[in-house]
Amino acid sequence: MLIAIDAATWIISSRGTMINAKARRKMPLLLYLRLFFTIPEIALNILGTYWSFDDSRRCPDEAIIIVKVAVITNWCLLAFLIIFTYCVFDPLGSVKQEGNLDPSISYRLAQQVWERRCRYLCGCRKVNKINQAIYTDLATIFATFFRNTNTVPTDIAAGLFLLQQRQQYDEKYLLPWKGTQLIRNKLPEPKLMNLSNKDEIDVLQEISYYVAYADAAYGWPLFVLEHFLTAPCKLLPKYRCCSCWRPPRRSGTIIVDDNCCQCHYAGLKLQSQLEDDDILIASYCNDLYELPFYIAYDHNKKKVILAIRGTMSLNDAMTDLLAVPGELQIPGHQKTSGHKGMCESAQVLKEKLIKERLLERAFKDHPDYGFIVVGHSLGAGVAAIISILLKPDYPTLKCFAYSPPGGLVSLELSKYAHDFITSVVTGSDLVTRVSLQNMEDLRNKIIFTIRTSRVAKYKVFLAGCCCCSSCMSEDRNDDNETNAEAGITNDDNDVIIDVRKEEKESILDHANDDHEEDESFFDGLNVNTLVSTKLYLPGRIVHVVKDTQSEQRHGNEYHAYWSNPENFNIVKIENTMISDHMLASTLTALNNITEQIPS
Repeated sequence: MLIAIDAATWIISSRGTMINAKARRKMPLLLYLRLFFTIPEIALNILGTYWSFDDSRRCPDEAIIIVKVAVITNWCLLAFLIIFTYCVFDPLGSVKQEGNLDPSISYRLAQQVWERRCRYLCGCRKVNKINQAIYTDLATIFATFFRNTNTVPTDIAAGLFLLQQRQQYDEKYLLPWKGTQLIRNKLPEPKLMNLSNKDEIDVLQEISYYVAYADAAYGWPLFVLEHFLTAPCKLLPKYRCCSCWRPPRRSGTIIVDDNCCQCHYAGLKLQSQLEDDDILIASYCNDLYELPFYIAYDHNKKKVILAIRGTMSLNDAMTDLLAVPGELQIPGHQKTSGHKGMCESAQVLKEKLIKERLLERAFKDHPDYGFIVVGHSLGAGVAAIISILLKPDYPTLKCFAYSPPGGLVSLELSKYAHDFITSVVTGSDLVTRVSLQNMEDLRNKIIFTIRTSRVAKYKVFLAGCCCCSSCMSEDRNDDNETNAEAGITNDDNDVIIDVRKEEKESILDHANDDHEEDESFFDGLNVNTLVSTKLYLPGRIVHVVKDTQSEQRHGNEYHAYWSNPENFNIVKIENTMISDHMLASTLTALNNITEQIPS
């Protein structure tokens, strides 16, 4: 019976398109029927658990093992089902269908739902004023961002694939045409770095040199990931077992909140090739707005290094998500703001540096040394902001931010930091393009894409898995019709472009006409103040890109470009947008470029 219900569910759910749900109108009945049969299924699973784990039963071992595996698998599937249902279940669904609920009440209910989810996610954390404020801010962001979307996770996945196809089509057929002058006027052209220019060579060599310090801030987890087979043998000699009860190191290095064997510190030394005498402090305190960091000496370059760790915990993730603009007061500058979570983290770190006089002690022993601040991802964002805060007190300060978040500082601050902050972006890195305004634009485009697609969702996934080359033919025909309506035609391989309406106007307005009242409410409530101030990458930007043509000829080859913050205002859907964010990809690309520098 269950097999028949599941088969019927699969067949009916594959009918229609993502938006046309009439062909799936019997799905609620099947789901309720499946839910009813879940009760006896759980009862049988309990009986199977008792029977298989009861030692008094005298049954063949082979049969017992098979039953145990089946029982454990069923419990795992049941747990996954409960967690998945909780994650995607929208308790406001029935309220939305009534259609007569005041939009302000609907919005506040959505805020309450998201705030409760944030609390459940951090169930082990005690609620205080700081946590409560963060939960409220996050709930506001999520309630605003997901307003009136009416989609499920699989819709988003299919929309991302369809949007990727659209972007690739545009790059292949639309961008080569002369009409892209309109686009070029909006987006400044990147400039290829000259490997025969001494100043630009020095920049590339500095970037390649200091990335190791950003890598070392992650401690042993990243070291194990990068040296999976040899990591245990390399780490064991560096461990200091039972350090909790042993006297401090003779070097005087301050190690805070590392584990008993000081595993993070061991990974730091291996990654950075630093000795105990070179490290002033290694702090692994990780709380809301408090990131692990270390301060060390580079005697070869005569620099004091401040390295800040990136995202590795739930606390860090909450800081990442708190992406609304926050006030950042810089003397002599107005309308300066930055990523709120990272601004708070930078302020906390600055206060700690001042309170414990860490930088003062570092420069007391070496007053002639320069000052370098580095970080990756979240650490890069905090490194950039604290560099802006510390620059007046440390004129020699330079910051190298590897893959910082795209929505980090206002445009004025980005230009102000041009002389002392260098942001490094690798390929199609997603994080460097993530900001609230970019994600709003991505959300609108995904909604527009899935609502205009006439292809069944399973066909989209088949095409994405390269299992069916003809699955998207129907959608391509629909794209041709859409292009014809928009003024895009093909004649002798010449493409004539009339910029589509969705590039000029909000796509959501075309795709979501049924919620005009809700949209007018949000405009009246001014919820869009979350993205009223656009945030950008900080300082000057070095964009490292793989040469796809050289890859076909003689392996991977990378090129470095001077780019602009405005060039990262669009999220590019690429297969490598996650892997390009990893430090391993950045290290590979930078090593490749430095090898191309003439000796």
